[in-house]
Amino acid sequence: MGSVKGSGDTPTARLRILETTDLHMQLLDYDYFADHPDENTGLIQLADKIAAFRAEPDVTSLLFDNGDFIQGNPLADYIAHTEGQTSIHPMIAAMNTLQYDAVTLGNHEFNYGVPFLQAALLDAKFAITCANIRHLSNTPLADPFVILDRQVRCDDGVMRTLRIGVIGFVTPQITDWDSAVLDGVIETEDIVATATLTVPQMKAAGADIIVALCHSGIGASDHSHRMENAAVPLAAVTGIDVILTGHIHEIFPDDSRLQDDAIDPIAGTLHGKPTVMAGFYGNCFGVVDLRLGWDDGTWRIVRQSSQLEPGDGKTDIPSTLRQTLTAHVRHSHDATLTYIRQPIAQTAVPIHSYFATIESDLPQQLLAMAQCEHITQALQGGPFSDLPVLAATAPFRSGGRAGPGHYIDIAPGPLALRDAAAIYPFTNTLCAVRRTGAQIARWLERAASRYMQITPGEHNQPLINPHNPAYNSDTLFGLSYSFDLTAPAMFDPAGNISNAETRRLRDLSFNGHQIADDDIFIVATNSYRTNGGGSFQGIPHKDVLHISNETTRDILINHLQTHQNVTSPAIPTWGFVPIADTSATFRSAPAAQRHMTNAITHLGACADGFDRYRFSF
Repeated sequence: MGSVKGSGDTPTARLRILETTDLHMQLLDYDYFADHPDENTGLIQLADKIAAFRAEPDVTSLLFDNGDFIQGNPLADYIAHTEGQTSIHPMIAAMNTLQYDAVTLGNHEFNYGVPFLQAALLDAKFAITCANIRHLSNTPLADPFVILDRQVRCDDGVMRTLRIGVIGFVTPQITDWDSAVLDGVIETEDIVATATLTVPQMKAAGADIIVALCHSGIGASDHSHRMENAAVPLAAVTGIDVILTGHIHEIFPDDSRLQDDAIDPIAGTLHGKPTVMAGFYGNCFGVVDLRLGWDDGTWRIVRQSSQLEPGDGKTDIPSTLRQTLTAHVRHSHDATLTYIRQPIAQTAVPIHSYFATIESDLPQQLLAMAQCEHITQALQGGPFSDLPVLAATAPFRSGGRAGPGHYIDIAPGPLALRDAAAIYPFTNTLCAVRRTGAQIARWLERAASRYMQITPGEHNQPLINPHNPAYNSDTLFGLSYSFDLTAPAMFDPAGNISNAETRRLRDLSFNGHQIADDDIFIVATNSYRTNGGGSFQGIPHKDVLHISNETTRDILINHLQTHQNVTSPAIPTWGFVPIADTSATFRSAPAAQRHMTNAITHLGACADGFDRYRFSF
């Protein structure tokens, strides 16, 4: 930002804040689900650029991570379940090498249980802050806030002390999503309420500038108690100066996002405060640059900017820093590859997710069949054994922000453990929930907000709402139904009702019979969705009839090992209501051309590696 002073003779100094978020143990540039290198992912391909940003003269820099760093891929699972804590956790070692200043905890930090997390964090050489959790023993996991003292050089040549307060937050729903390992261990509080109480304490402790590490996304502007995505109302809390956000795997600044009174997606501000959200898997990092003025013994922000920076991608000769990071994880990486390549079944048909929210999807159907089989057996002989069992699933590898390589693509032949992990990458448990026909219809209306409203008679309209991720587009397996996209969506991407009277869902039926509002079903779904994850309606405890002891992924693996052979393509169970002389476009990978059906036409390449396709209604 140059050497311009704030105003008049006021001395100024530069503070740079760097953010990584939602790394999900993606330390190397390697895709463990597809089992090949991926030069666009991984903390390793951000490392040299982060080091360069930190090395700029006369800039005081801080490096933070915003949570979800030790779980999320087969490498993470192998370390947690096979290696345990025999040595320093590779991600902690990497963060120490890069000299992180502080981190907060994400919801997925808790998936392996608190003892594993505590053991991993013991080796951290950086501060750990998470204000809205309370450990119910005498061993706290994190500090509510920390204050980092730095000596900064002002443009008048004088070194002055700057005290940066750092406060972290995690989605309070962790105690619901991971109740199996957190009940009686952790309690959580509302993010905004905690900030309102704690920020004045930080000011009283001498913080000049306060940075909020918010493992919570940009959602609704109005605060509601224990909201999952609370970054916008958090930014309105007096005393907070900078917001680092994440959790929802999106980016900010983002010129495709709508602007309102609280959100400026071009300038990268929430309530006027500089904000970044740096995607996921290490595909970029966030940069907040501040010019601070020293005025009568106090610091104030006189200029600010927010931006995202991509990594360096592939390098022919790895830097010393890259070689060091690779060494931290080499043994675990090699052992993980051996493990995930173990065959578990065979498939006679291709299994792919290139059109996962465009038509019925085989990876989701395999998962759904495993879920239904498990829940049917679990409820056998009980009071609910006569109720029909459905399964709710969503796609997790279907392009989007992760790029055109982020799809499932399994050729006929062996199915390996990595393939099951690609279909279901998380460690959620499986739940059986009781739902009425009316509640299921509302569930599917929420899923239908994935799509834009379509105008009859027009061609090449956008089909997908870019702000509604695929993982919130649930399919209910066991039913038959259609979506009428000429109607507006009932829900907005944040899960709020925007058109209460509209209905997209048509022809909802079970075994050829129309479903009535008071029909009762059992739905097999993951613990994340059961507890309202993704801004879906949470399930009351009285309607949760069973919670598995196994993870959903293990249930899928057991199902594939038992049945051994996948012989049929996806069974069409849902679709769109036909609209005469009308089409819409969407993006998928170039390789999707091999799997096009009659309704899908290839249109050509996009500049970012995706291809454009047309769907004819």
